Amino acid sequence: MAYTAFDGSKPDPTTQGITAYSQAIRDNEQALRDAVVAGAMAGWDMAQSGGTAEQPASIFFTKSAEIVKLELTWGSSGGENGNVTQIVLKYSSNGGGAYDTIGTATFTYDSNAYCTAITWS
Repeated sequence: MAYTAFDGSKPDPTTQGITAYSQAIRDNEQALRDAVVAGAMAGWDMAQSGGTAEQPASIFFTKSAEIVKLELTWGSSGGENGNVTQIVLKYSSNGGGAYDTIGTATFTYDSNAYCTAITWS
C-alpha cells in the first residue's frame, strides 16, 4: 500500500466536489494515523542513538538540514521503571551544528506505572 502524505491545503470546499473532498479527508486521516504509528511524517528520517534499542538516549527526526532531537531520560525504580520520565525537545536548522531547546516534557507515574501527569515547559 502506498503512503499518502498529509496535505494541509485539503480538503478545500471551494475547489473540490463532494467525492474529492471526502477522499481528501480520508487521505489526511490515514496520513495522521501513519504518522502516529510510525512516529514520523513522510519525508523525515528517524534514527536513534545511545542507550539500547528498547530505551534509546536520543531519537532524531531529520529532513535535509533540519533536525528535531528528542533526548530521553528513563526511570529506573518504582512506577517509573522502564518508562520515559523526561523528554527534552531540541531543533537544529543547520544539520546539527547547533540546537535550540524548544520544550521539555516531564512524566509522572504512580506505583502501578500509570502515567498520572505530564508537564510541559
